[in-house]
Amino acid sequence: MRTRIADRYILQEIFAPFLLGVGAFLVILVGDILYTLAEFIASRQVGAGTIVELLIYKLPAILVITFPVSTLVGIVLGLGRLAKDREIQAVRLAGFSLMRIFVPVFAFGLVTTVATFAINEIVAPWANRRANAVIRRAAFADAFPQIREQVFFRGPGNRVYYIGSADDAHRELRNVMIYELEGPVPRLITAGAARWEGEVWHLYGGVIRELDEQGFTHYEAGFAQMDLVVGVEGGSFFAGQRTPEEMTARELHQYVSLFGRGPGNARFAVEYYRKFAVPFASAIFALLAAPLGARAAQGGRFVGVGVSIAVLFVYYVLMSISKAMGTIGGLDPFLAAWAPNLCYGLAGITLWAHEDGWLLQRRALGAETHVPS
Repeated sequence: MRTRIADRYILQEIFAPFLLGVGAFLVILVGDILYTLAEFIASRQVGAGTIVELLIYKLPAILVITFPVSTLVGIVLGLGRLAKDREIQAVRLAGFSLMRIFVPVFAFGLVTTVATFAINEIVAPWANRRANAVIRRAAFADAFPQIREQVFFRGPGNRVYYIGSADDAHRELRNVMIYELEGPVPRLITAGAARWEGEVWHLYGGVIRELDEQGFTHYEAGFAQMDLVVGVEGGSFFAGQRTPEEMTARELHQYVSLFGRGPGNARFAVEYYRKFAVPFASAIFALLAAPLGARAAQGGRFVGVGVSIAVLFVYYVLMSISKAMGTIGGLDPFLAAWAPNLCYGLAGITLWAHEDGWLLQRRALGAETHVPS
């Protein structure tokens, strides 16, 4: 009974600043979107209804970023308040170990992790597609290219397409890959450039590879020019494109499996692993924030806020660097997505062990074993 009361009390202290963090970061990120669109709003006279609709569809993607950040803020401030008023010390004197006190904190981090993953996997891809449809439908249409670059999409004839870059004015595509699933054997077509006329693509400077059941190339031939009938006019054809933000982890995994994780496709492999790494940041932040919040209490609430900002700043710097390295092939895609979590997880375990006295006890035992007889 005492355990349940203590758990509920700790969760209440965490939940209030967590909600405050969600609200604060929502306002900041929504404000950033409005600032980005301000020029289009002023010049195109877009109605308020369109802006509200766009923000509603952007909300799930914003929550995916907000939940891990707010988890860190909530735990640091909540535990900081308990530690400052010596309530954590009182609970420990009542017979609770530090591990047991932090159980509801870790549970809270796991719950926000599951919630973030569910939003990112189920709601956000659909909402991002709707948001982009609103943008294309609204008066911004000519500010956004019809052909979106560096995305995979399916087309007629059970084909998967990838376009590295595009020049709408000259109707030219560059770094094109086409994976054909129909026929007796799968076929991969790559081309340095392509042009489209109606339902026909003219491919230039490419290679055709036929693959066996194990995925090995058993036939390969180059071509200077090749015409490919895609079966759909360009306007309708390119409407099916999706960015990684508009795809689920399962869809991304299918594309990564088809095209591999080579330098040209590393970006999609990184995005696939980030579908899991970003939500799991909530659990990692909980692991780190529990001992950090107890220590930051000595400097007051403002110190806790400052510590949270510093921790988040370093985390997102690490995330940006590792993502960039993974995208260019300088780092394995899995490590590129998980490196910040691994670093912060190790730091959290070290801090937690030190706070619980494990490191001090091990040092003491080590010193005793080295005392000369």
